[in-house]
Amino acid sequence: MSASTHSATQAMAEWVAGHRLEDVPQIAIERAKASIIDTVGCMLAGVDEPVTHIAAKFISETRSAEVSSQLGTSLRTSVDAAAFLNGTSGHALDYDDVSATMVGHPSAVAVGAALATAESLRASGRAFLDAYIIGVEVMTALGRAMGPEHYQRGWHATKTLGALGATAAAAKLMGLSAEQVSHALAIAASSASGSRQNFGTMVKPLHVGQAAQIGVTAARLAQLGMLGAAGILEGPVGFYALFAFGESQPEVIATSLGDPYDLEATGFSLKKYPCCFAVHRAVDAVLEIRSEHRLNPAQVRRIVVRAPNGGLAPLIYKDPRTSLEAKFSMEFAVASAVLDGEVTLASFTDSKVARPEVRELLQRVDVDTYGSTSDFMNPIEDGFVDVVLTRQDGKVLSQRCEHPTGSPTRPLSAVEISKKFRSCSADLFSADHADRALDRLMVLEEEADIRMLVGALTVDENSPHIGHSSER
Repeated sequence: MSASTHSATQAMAEWVAGHRLEDVPQIAIERAKASIIDTVGCMLAGVDEPVTHIAAKFISETRSAEVSSQLGTSLRTSVDAAAFLNGTSGHALDYDDVSATMVGHPSAVAVGAALATAESLRASGRAFLDAYIIGVEVMTALGRAMGPEHYQRGWHATKTLGALGATAAAAKLMGLSAEQVSHALAIAASSASGSRQNFGTMVKPLHVGQAAQIGVTAARLAQLGMLGAAGILEGPVGFYALFAFGESQPEVIATSLGDPYDLEATGFSLKKYPCCFAVHRAVDAVLEIRSEHRLNPAQVRRIVVRAPNGGLAPLIYKDPRTSLEAKFSMEFAVASAVLDGEVTLASFTDSKVARPEVRELLQRVDVDTYGSTSDFMNPIEDGFVDVVLTRQDGKVLSQRCEHPTGSPTRPLSAVEISKKFRSCSADLFSADHADRALDRLMVLEEEADIRMLVGALTVDENSPHIGHSSER
């Protein structure tokens, strides 16, 4: 489907309103379903995180219409509140997928907005899938046109771009016209924000919940007749003028939406490790060295990690003190991989971060960059990462990783995605319940009413699987 040759905003609005799932290539549909399964698992895993509890308490104090559900619980609330809760939960552990094109996390935002909206409207699984694909394609199209300065200056693209993607997803489900979609995008653009200074805190996952909520709210306001500025993307003081610092190319949006789909051409990275994707290549390299050479942590004298310039941008904690900070620390990720031979959900607890052996090994990890300072590389996957480990006996062991496990080049298998889902839902669901939910997710497009799928992803308030909190 080709977009209009009009302005970027109008072209995007027309594309969203006129989109048909029948036009989406099968590979994009299959990758979309894999990301949805992965994201729902992350939402379930994040239900018991402190940030999710705080968000749920806030919502329970202001609860209104009970039309949408928080996954993994018995809570029903308003559409925007459910989008907020599920989006926040989906990113609470930083285990959800990433897009190199948008330099952020597309699926937790899109699923958060689309699922809550679809449930409230009793939409079909096909309509939900269509809305998800639209939402993530809008985010990646915005990212392609943005330029690197947006991320370099400290904006968190997951929220800035995500708010508009969530709007597109919700607008499609609500059946908005192209004109209404344009107004909805304008409404959402005035709420787009998000600072990377909040990485390693509860506010980072809050960005995802807020983006999903903004989208649902903006679409509904436009449906009710609220009007916004025309040309919100390309206007002289519009979205790109404010966020791209002269580097944007909004004109490419009209020709790039769905041609090809980002899910088809590039794809998303589904995480093997529950931490910032910028450390995954180093973790892969360390685990390879450890396995190949049967390395004992006591043998390690020094470790040097060389990453591309720009590749360390999100890793703002050299000496993390909390589990959330540790998710954005190259030093901790490397030390944890050396000491434990794995990096899992259990790796990120305050007590694991405080271990004396971790604190000591952190001091022997040095991180350096390569490449010109004027050539800012995408932190998701540009370039390569080298790990050079020197043993106490002086022997040097090295490993290079160009593409991390879970990236489009080295994707997780269907078996690995299913295993991750079961692990993520283990504190909430029995094994049989998880398998039934997974079976429904695998054929979600066959659901006549998405509420049946949502029902399989929520739990009765008397379930013995509620409240199994773990320190993370």
